[in-house]
Amino acid sequence: MNKSRRKGLYFLLLPAAALLAAFLAWPLALVLWESFFVNGAFSRGNYLSLFVKKLYRESFFTSIALSVSTAFLGTLIGLPISYAIHKSGRRKGFLMAVTSVPLTFSGLVVGFAFIVLLGTSGFFTLLLKRFLDINPLEFSAFLFTWRGLVVAYLYFLIPRMILTMTVAWSNADWNLLEAAASLGAERGTIFFKVLLPMLGPAILSGSSLLFAVSMGAFGTAFALTGTAVKILPMVIYTQVSDMSSDIAQADALAVILTVTTTLVIMVYERAFRSRV
Repeated sequence: MNKSRRKGLYFLLLPAAALLAAFLAWPLALVLWESFFVNGAFSRGNYLSLFVKKLYRESFFTSIALSVSTAFLGTLIGLPISYAIHKSGRRKGFLMAVTSVPLTFSGLVVGFAFIVLLGTSGFFTLLLKRFLDINPLEFSAFLFTWRGLVVAYLYFLIPRMILTMTVAWSNADWNLLEAAASLGAERGTIFFKVLLPMLGPAILSGSSLLFAVSMGAFGTAFALTGTAVKILPMVIYTQVSDMSSDIAQADALAVILTVTTTLVIMVYERAFRSRV
C-alpha cells in the first residue's frame, strides 16, 4: 500500500477517532481524574475503600460471581440451542429473528416482565398455585434475590450466545470432522481435538461478551431487587442518588468496574490468539 493511499485511509478514520475521543476517551479521563479527589484533595482513598469497606468489597465480588455464573450458564445453554437453529433448515431465518427479540428490550422492561410473569401475582405463579397448589409468596421470593438476577440476566444473555455461535456453526469446516472420522478417530477425539479447537474462538468471544454485559447490567437489577442485592452498578447508583451523593467514590467504583471488565476481556483475547 503506497503512502498516499494510506494517508487517505487515515483521513477517513478521523471522524470515528473524533467521536471516540469526544464520547469515550474524554469522559473516561474525567471520571478517572475525579476519582482521585476526596474533599477537594488528591487522594487514593476512594480506591482503598474497596478493600476497607465491606459494602464495596462484597459488591465487587458479587458482581464477579454473578457475571461468571451467567456467562457460564449462558454459554452452556446457548451452545446446543445455536446448533439446533443452525440445523433447522428453512426455519433458521425465523428462529434467528425470534432469538433477537429479547435484545430489543431495555433492562427495566425485562425486569418488570419477570415480575409480571413470576412475581407474587404473576401469570405463571398463579397457574402454579391453581394446578400444583404452590405458595405464591414462597415461589416468587427467589425472583428478588441474587438467583432471580441470574434467571433474568440469562433471558438477554443466551440470545447473544446463540447469535454468536450460529454464525460459528455456519462457518465451521465440517470436512475436518469427516476427515478425522475417515482416519479412524473416535468421537471423543474428534470433539476435543477437532471440533472444540475449531469453535473455541467463537465460544470464548461469546462468553466474554456475556461476562461484560452482565458486569454492567443495571436496569434489570434495579427493577427486580432495587438496592437489596449489592452489585457494583447498583452501588454506583446509590453513590449518585439523592439519598447519598459521593461523585468521586462513584467515579472510583466505575473505574474499577471498567478495569475489571477490560482485564477479563483481555484474558479472553489472549486465549483466543493462542488458539488461532
